[in-house]
Amino acid sequence: MPRWYMLLARCFGCAVIEDTWHYFLHRLLHHKRIYKYIHKVHHEFQAPFGMEAEYAHPLETIILGTGFFIGIMLLCDHVILLWAWVTVRLIETIDVHSGYDIPLNPLNLIPFYAGSRHHDFHHMNFIGNYASTFTWWDRIFGTDSQFNAYNEKMKKVEKKTE
Repeated sequence: MPRWYMLLARCFGCAVIEDTWHYFLHRLLHHKRIYKYIHKVHHEFQAPFGMEAEYAHPLETIILGTGFFIGIMLLCDHVILLWAWVTVRLIETIDVHSGYDIPLNPLNLIPFYAGSRHHDFHHMNFIGNYASTFTWWDRIFGTDSQFNAYNEKMKKVEKKTE
């Protein structure tokens, strides 16, 4: 049985691997030549909800789902890690598709965690915010610029209404 800190470290490693895979291939699925054939199915819902996360074209499920398994193949040496990673990934996926930004959500304690606001904007705008779990790839490649501009605009609107 792996120690708790090894379990945590390997789940984090799986999350980083999956997030990296997801960012680049999700961004590719938004390319104008292939978007309408594969990824558009997932975007039929502009206001996502938890179980909608799994609503996708079969090819998209294979393409993006592969990232989930890469970490398992590289880092998994015990069935407990497999179950821990499955649990963490399902909770995270349902959270970002929940449509709710819960203030006391423990996932918000994870540095660079994207959360539902980040992903809701992706479903509203269809451009940018391609990462699944963390925000660093979007920040590095500037694919969160419209999201950041939108947040700044909303902050100004909130200040005016106060």
